[in-house]
Amino acid sequence: FCFICIYNKENLSNKEGFPMKKYFSILCCSILCMIFFTSCNEPKKNAADSIKAIYELYILDDTEGITALGMAEEDINAARKTYDESLRETIRAKFSASGQEIEEAVLDELCEARKEALSKMSATVEIISEAHGKATVVVHTTYFDEIGLDADAFYDAREIAQQNTFPSVKEQQVFLMDIYSQNLIDAYQNVAPSEKTTDITVECVVQDHTWVPANMSSFGSDLALAIAGRK
Repeated sequence: FCFICIYNKENLSNKEGFPMKKYFSILCCSILCMIFFTSCNEPKKNAADSIKAIYELYILDDTEGITALGMAEEDINAARKTYDESLRETIRAKFSASGQEIEEAVLDELCEARKEALSKMSATVEIISEAHGKATVVVHTTYFDEIGLDADAFYDAREIAQQNTFPSVKEQQVFLMDIYSQNLIDAYQNVAPSEKTTDITVECVVQDHTWVPANMSSFGSDLALAIAGRK
């Protein structure tokens, strides 16, 4: 679920990075597709309930709504596992791109801290219109500036690294990434969601007796941007 910016050697003196928001958007919408394409065919609730259930599952890690829609516990667990493993692998790949390997204990702590930050958010969903098997709903969600939070974590770590001397660039890089990772974990743990909300408009259709986003890719991308305060 992440927008972590991982930096390479040249980034010790500039602001270039590898933002992960596009990876989260792709990951999010691919997992959303899996959820409803594998769900059962019992009648479901309204469009607002379906969209709220997706939000609660992937943003709040709350399964109550998606269970009420009729998704089996086995499928829910499989979807969550796939999402978590894909996210972790994406973070590993971004650290590797910087020439570093993230320790599993640090990765665990980072993922848990981010999950804790997201669990503080909230959303309401309302139906704007509904007719002939189509509906328009609007999600009103709180957010936090995840990209800014990530950048601050890195820039603070870089400043500390530049105030020290190291036998090699490699050791400087290791030191930088260690401080950066801890800064990011601390930032997630201390984050406060916005008082205001940002809105996402979602066009929905009925598929296998379930209301789903008409465009999964667009919904996943919009949701990823919204929770990061970029919508």
